[in-house]
Amino acid sequence: MKTFLLIAKYLPLVMGTVAAVEQTVHAPGQTKAQVALNTIQTVSQIVGQTVPETHVQLITSLIDGVVDTFNKTGVFT
Repeated sequence: MKTFLLIAKYLPLVMGTVAAVEQTVHAPGQTKAQVALNTIQTVSQIVGQTVPETHVQLITSLIDGVVDTFNKTGVFT
């Protein structure tokens, strides 16, 4: 249940970040994924929060899943 709540918390943020990075960063996919993760971590630090390492792993998986889904559904065409 805890993981589900974390996914519900981060999924909208990840989806928005991935879409924004896709539109603005002209680089290979893995670089874009790293930019998305770095952006989320930086924004968290700006608001005075640190993303725990276990959350970073979850966010990384969400980024990969969102990118895969967007690619398969044609969002990034």
